Amino acid sequence: MEKIPMSFKTMFRTSGIVYKRNFGRLFLPLLLFQLVLLVPLMFFTMPGTVSVARSLLLTLSQTGGSSLSSVVTVLAIVAGVAVFASPLMVSNVVYVIDSDYSGKNVSFRDASAHAKRRYGSMLRSYFAAIALLILPVAGIVAAIVAIALPGGVPAAVLPAWQIAVIVVLALAALLLFFGIVFIPYTVAVEGQGGFRAVLSSYRYAFLGNFWSNFTRVLTAAVIVALAGVVINWLSQLPFKELYELYLVDPMLALQNPLMVFVILFALLAIVVVTFVFPFWYAFTYHTYRNAKYEYEQRSRR
Repeated sequence: MEKIPMSFKTMFRTSGIVYKRNFGRLFLPLLLFQLVLLVPLMFFTMPGTVSVARSLLLTLSQTGGSSLSSVVTVLAIVAGVAVFASPLMVSNVVYVIDSDYSGKNVSFRDASAHAKRRYGSMLRSYFAAIALLILPVAGIVAAIVAIALPGGVPAAVLPAWQIAVIVVLALAALLLFFGIVFIPYTVAVEGQGGFRAVLSSYRYAFLGNFWSNFTRVLTAAVIVALAGVVINWLSQLPFKELYELYLVDPMLALQNPLMVFVILFALLAIVVVTFVFPFWYAFTYHTYRNAKYEYEQRSRR
């Protein structure tokens, strides 16, 4: 157990040690969740394995919107899997990391049992976060769209004040999402649930050492996002033309025997991307520990 609060360097090093010491117990639940979540997308749009947003936008633009119902259906299925399956994965992974922090060695069975016990609390917390965020985020998105797409057409040039408004709105959305980053830990570690878990996450994030929390979470997010972009690019690079053809004419692309390798590369990309995620959970767990400690210290003053 490291002394808290931790410096950035200590936190980074400790997260790496936790990753290495518990690699199998962290990697396998994350990989299973990734496969359940992303493999169905391969049958809808091949690049969706790692770059869902780009794939959906390309599909709509190439088909003139005729596949909108398919897009909505697939997104609904993916969202359902994400919401209802991820509580098990998240609680499992967090329990392993928290046990390591406490000096305990746990088995897959122990972690799975803990995940089952926390499932209801984690799910309630997800819906509480959705209930709190849906209106402000929808309002922010609607405002940005109204400014950037007047009349439904992208604006050629925006005045400086409108660009500033978009940036401010985007930052507001980022902060809203930043506030929920510690929910997995307030549930899996502290046993909270629902709105209580969400509000505790916001308190730790904003009322402790805000800049330390924000910069550390942002650093971890950038590392994971960059790794995903690079892996996505590398996995598509050998068969870029086939990827693009699949979006335009899937049946024609599937007639090409090289599509077997495209699918294998897409599956490999899922596996490789998953190697990054244990670091995210280990690093944000230690950020949560720091945030909670500093919040409690300030509350006592």
